[in-house]
Amino acid sequence: MRAMLMNSTKPILFVTTEFEGCVDAIKMAEAVVGGAEQLRRNPICACYINVTHPMRHNQEALQKLLFLSGKGIPTTYTPVVLRGATGPVTAAGAMALANAGELAGLVLAQLNREGAPIILTGGVNDMMDMKTTVDAYADPNNRVMLVELAHRYDLPIFGLTGCSDSKVPDEQAAAEAAFSIMLETLAGAQMAHDVGYLEGGMCNSVEQIIMCDEMIAYTKQFMKGMVVNDETLALDLIHETGPDGNYLNSEHTLKHFKEDWYPKLFDHRNYEDWKAKGSKTLRQRAQEKALKILATHKPEPLPADIQQQLDAIAGL
Repeated sequence: MRAMLMNSTKPILFVTTEFEGCVDAIKMAEAVVGGAEQLRRNPICACYINVTHPMRHNQEALQKLLFLSGKGIPTTYTPVVLRGATGPVTAAGAMALANAGELAGLVLAQLNREGAPIILTGGVNDMMDMKTTVDAYADPNNRVMLVELAHRYDLPIFGLTGCSDSKVPDEQAAAEAAFSIMLETLAGAQMAHDVGYLEGGMCNSVEQIIMCDEMIAYTKQFMKGMVVNDETLALDLIHETGPDGNYLNSEHTLKHFKEDWYPKLFDHRNYEDWKAKGSKTLRQRAQEKALKILATHKPEPLPADIQQQLDAIAGL
């Protein structure tokens, strides 16, 4: 938590394995924003609570839930069901079981503090591959259904996106990441979670994160839709240009061409130009970009007194 707060300004979804770590993480966040009330009013973090089972709620999960809901800090409550192992093998049955456990956490949070912010999760229903007995993280049946359920409850939800069961950021990793990002976005998930996870969430790849960042930008552009009006239809310009003219030097092109999406990682060059620049694959380009970011990015440091508070909480 200390490392994330000192190196990123993005919202943080943190995980701790024990209750005391959760308390320390919140103390650090409060130190950064200026106190408990400031964090409640403008939360910069939420806690991802892992629950043993929808029908067995472990002590640490309940402690975190009551502590965070009492403070008015957003949290998830995630009793994962592995289809065919810890729940029914059918997606509908597993979802019913997982949803019951997740709603139990929602009710407890509201009884503790009415209006306590809860984020539902798209990760409580996973397939167990019966050939390998491994959690198939990127299985298509893990997608969308829980997002639809959250919309029915009118509650926010994050989708599991940008993840893969591949062991390296290869073609499988790119394909599974792209499918999950697009499907969860179309379903209406409010946050992309698990970006960069490989091997069913057992490891993480910086290269995969870089590739997924490009896919997310692609998806955002797609979701903007098309503007149709007199200006964009450009019928007068079409009539004026005719069949023998071109649009390269028109004011209309100059005004609007930057509205298109130009990739930072994907390659739009022809074969000859691509070959002349080293014939680099997507993974190679992602690796180069990742190394450049790691070598050159300098986060804006927190004030010295706040860093000292974080160090003291972390016991450094």
